[in-house]
Amino acid sequence: MKHEISWVAVSLALGPRSHLLKPLLHHFQTPEALLAAGREKILAAFPDIGKGILASLCSENTLRSAERTVYWCHQNGVRILVPDGKDYPSGLWQIAEPPAVLYCKGKLPLPSGIPSVGIVGTRRADAYGERVAYKLSFELAAAGATVVSGMAQGADGIAAAAALDAGGHTVAVLGSGIDVIYPRQHERLFREIATFGTVLTEFAPGTRPNGWNFPVRNRLISALSDALVVTEAKEDSGSLITARYALVQGKTLFAVPGDVDNPRSVGTNGLIRSGALMALDAEDVLVHFRFLYPQLQTARVPAEAMQYTEVTAEKLRAHGVSSVLDKEVGQMEKTTKIDTVSVHSEENSAKPRTVEEAPAAVSQAALQMLDPRQRELYELLPDGVFSLDHLTAQGVPSGEAAAALTILELYGILQSCPGGTYRKS
Repeated sequence: MKHEISWVAVSLALGPRSHLLKPLLHHFQTPEALLAAGREKILAAFPDIGKGILASLCSENTLRSAERTVYWCHQNGVRILVPDGKDYPSGLWQIAEPPAVLYCKGKLPLPSGIPSVGIVGTRRADAYGERVAYKLSFELAAAGATVVSGMAQGADGIAAAAALDAGGHTVAVLGSGIDVIYPRQHERLFREIATFGTVLTEFAPGTRPNGWNFPVRNRLISALSDALVVTEAKEDSGSLITARYALVQGKTLFAVPGDVDNPRSVGTNGLIRSGALMALDAEDVLVHFRFLYPQLQTARVPAEAMQYTEVTAEKLRAHGVSSVLDKEVGQMEKTTKIDTVSVHSEENSAKPRTVEEAPAAVSQAALQMLDPRQRELYELLPDGVFSLDHLTAQGVPSGEAAAALTILELYGILQSCPGGTYRKS
């Protein structure tokens, strides 16, 4: 338990997606040694470390918060996965900014010896998008693959429901605390995944689903997947952030083609034009993994069983998932509230917020996760629309400028605009 407390304390001090986690642990070897090092030793090794992070690492309050968090998790059936623990997902520590801890409900360890496929797409899917997300996920799960999603409205929730219907394993990665179900209408789906699959989050209990949490979360969806499939996406869809993470992490990227006149297909058609593989059915995905996983079953569903791969409002309603096929359930989106529970203070569990309420803009917490050079380049950017040339004109090498803009976009700090331009979020 003390080891868990040390990891949780480091996680609380650094925050999610910290570029400092791996260097600090490489230098100090263990979280206990890092927390005991003191201000002078940490500053000597990392002179550019932020004042707030340094203060948190050296504060007794951080340890007390970690103790309360670990105690609450043990009381509420939440497991804490740490990088040197046996159930921490293999491969996560290999990404640039791995989570210091994962809070988990459900089956562990995650399945091994079978491929994991991430399914992401727009939260406002149309009938085509719902049909594709359900069919692909059902066939993948029936063939033996693990389906990974974010349990969000739209494609993510439908993918998880389809995997459950197929009797397969599904993993949901949250953009909030393990005790914060978002969207609220997915409470039944959450409980089903926690029973028959696995729910994971790097956010401490009580964390609300703020807007910038989701780009942070998306890197874990791709990291937990061998391949990523984007089913439907607008030009500015958050699922394209997950697609970029997949490419950075060396994952195989697939996209489902759509109607060229449909705004919800602009993102996926653009991915295919840029080199993503086309996914017309689950076999298009699985064929790439048969040499690694020869035990995989075929994804071809017999004609007499095709009815089970078709999405219906009734199937989704059984999981509490809304559908454009069901107008009554679709109206839930306008009135649903989210509930939050905090193990740290009652302030975090104050009044609920409607789903329609706009997510928070990029916060100082998001900017603090940048390394010094990334922050320096960010400060050079104007408030309006700009291009790569804005940085290169100031002497920044084009390769470094392109990489920095990509990272800032992945972090949700920048948004891409038409014509290869950007603007601050």
